[in-house]
Parts: sequence; structure tokens; C-alpha cells
Amino acid sequence: MSEDHQSNFDFMDRYDHRVSHLGGQAEQYVHSDPESCLFKLRLMVEMMARRLVELQAPRLADLDLIAILRSLEQYGMLPKKQADGMHAIRRDGNAAVHGSETPVPTAMRRLRDAHRISAWYCSMIQRGVKVRPSQFVPPPGPAQADADALKMHQAAEALEDQIDTRRRATREGLLLFTEDEDLPTEVQRLVSELEGLDRVAQAAGEPLVDAEFVAVVMAMEMEQLLEHPTLGLDTREAKREAEKQYQQIKDGFELREAMYAEERRALVLYHQRERQSRHKQG
Repeated sequence: MSEDHQSNFDFMDRYDHRVSHLGGQAEQYVHSDPESCLFKLRLMVEMMARRLVELQAPRLADLDLIAILRSLEQYGMLPKKQADGMHAIRRDGNAAVHGSETPVPTAMRRLRDAHRISAWYCSMIQRGVKVRPSQFVPPPGPAQADADALKMHQAAEALEDQIDTRRRATREGLLLFTEDEDLPTEVQRLVSELEGLDRVAQAAGEPLVDAEFVAVVMAMEMEQLLEHPTLGLDTREAKREAEKQYQQIKDGFELREAMYAEERRALVLYHQRERQSRHKQG
């Protein structure tokens, strides 16, 4: 990022300088070191989440980031749109920390997410104050990009579109319920939502609702179903069986995230080999 470029996160200085500083640092790395960019954004999201907890739900302070985000969403303190962005930053940040190759478009997409979330975050910590940041301006990259770099960028953008679509179809935020959750009410809500989606799908000529969403609803009902007298399981057995079903779904999400990281890594390595091959032939 050039020295005269104003950070997209400068507007946050008056609300939370620490978070603003992390956003500015992430911008500086987005082109030169996208893994470091994602690491900074991941820290940024964690700092936001913990500040929200301090203000609105101190009882959650000892939880890890994923549990905090899910709990904030569950209790109505974190809207779905912001939750999706924060989870995406958390997941991609974790992958970068563990050495996953990261294309620049991945980091740029998460930087946009962070900018959008930041305005909402500032309004939350200032009790409803309207925050109107400037439109996001992508940090300028290298002055010139060769054909290989452009091809790489286009392929990575297409991959990110696919990943975001798949993530939205299997939102992990639907999975978490705490011990004191009103499970019957939540199950009824999810079933109603599923029925609504079913009607929309049929109207669009698609008779089937996403199977993974159905699995989520079934997992939420599992403990109730297993306690039914005809199944003969006591509460402890039912809970263990429900947790087993839940873990299977959770494992599926984690496997999918690992596959996304591998897709990105393969894309980066492929274009690196292509460039090296052309250089040798030249």
C-alpha cells in the first residue's frame, strides 16, 4: 500500500483505535503477504468480539472466539450477515496461520468483509450511533500485472465465489445451542424456516431443499426424538447420541473447510509452476 493511501479503517479511530490499527495493518499486507493480512484480520475480529462481550454479555468472556461468535449470534446480538463475515475471516485466518497458501483475492474479499463489519461494530459499541464510513477502496497493488498474475487473479476470484456460495448454503451458525436454550422453540423456528425455503424452492421449480440444511434441523431435534418412549433411550443416552450426530455434522463442516484450503493451495501452486516453466523456456 502506498504511503499516501488513506486506510479504509481510519473512520474507526474515534471508536476503537486498536481495531482500526489492525485493519490498517491488514491493508498493508493484502498484496505482498496475504497470509499476514488474514492473520491481522482474524485478530481484528477477535478483538471486536471480545469488546462486544465485555459490553453486552460478560458471562461469555472466557469462551474461545468461535463459541463467542456463535453465542452472540444465538442471543440476537450479532446479525447473520455480520456473523457470516466474521466466521469467514476467522476460518480463513485460521487456515493462513496454519500455513495454507492464500491468493490475494481471498485476502481482499475478507478485507472487504472486515470493512463492512467495522461500521456495524462501531455503532454497537457506541450504542446505536450511526456510522457512515466511506465506500471501500481496494488498496493499490503493483503498478503492472503480467498476464500470468491476471489469470491467477481471475481464477482465484472464481474459486472464492464458489466457496462463499457453498459456505452460505451450510451456515455453521445454525448448529450451536447452549444448555439453557429453549430447544423446542428453536426447533419449531428452524422447521418453519425450512418449510418456507421448501415453498420458495418449489415455486422456483426446484423440489428439493439443501440436504445439509435438513441435516442441521434433524440434529437439533435429535435429542427430543431419541427420548421418545418408543425409542426407549434415557436422557443421558439420548444426549450422547444427539452429540454424536452433532459431531458428525461438525466434522463435515471442518472437512469442507480443509478442502477449501487445499483448493486455494493447489491454485497458487499451479500458477507458480506455470510461471516457472515459462521462465525456463524463455
